Amino acid sequence: RYWLNLTPSDIMWNTSDTGWAKSGYGSVFGPWICGSCVFVHNMPVFKPEVVGETLSKYPITTFCTAPTAFRMLVQHDMSRYKFQRLKHCVTAGEGLNPEVFARWKYQTGLDIHEGYGQSETVGVCANTKGMEIKPGSLG
Repeated sequence: RYWLNLTPSDIMWNTSDTGWAKSGYGSVFGPWICGSCVFVHNMPVFKPEVVGETLSKYPITTFCTAPTAFRMLVQHDMSRYKFQRLKHCVTAGEGLNPEVFARWKYQTGLDIHEGYGQSETVGVCANTKGMEIKPGSLG
């Protein structure tokens, strides 16, 4: 609830493959516990242009993808897209370097809320909505 910052009126898109526990927590259990809608996209290969077009076309409010994917997105320059409804971005799975955080913020105007957990523990710590984010650290 706090890290994903979801409400019943939100639409959550998590790009995590279904083979990862993050998919269960970020695409099923977390959103459904909060009463949120889950957006599913058949994207066999991660393509930044598909992500940009999808976030522009559909009313997705919360977006989660891996730090590697955020690196690919900022290299594609997401400022060319207009995200009408997107308001909250989260990431987990590996460290997010401060440069990617800064470029995403510059290109989209949105912060990335980083989290950490393991399959066995779910979320352990995170930068939740309302916290001051210090790029390069979390929790």
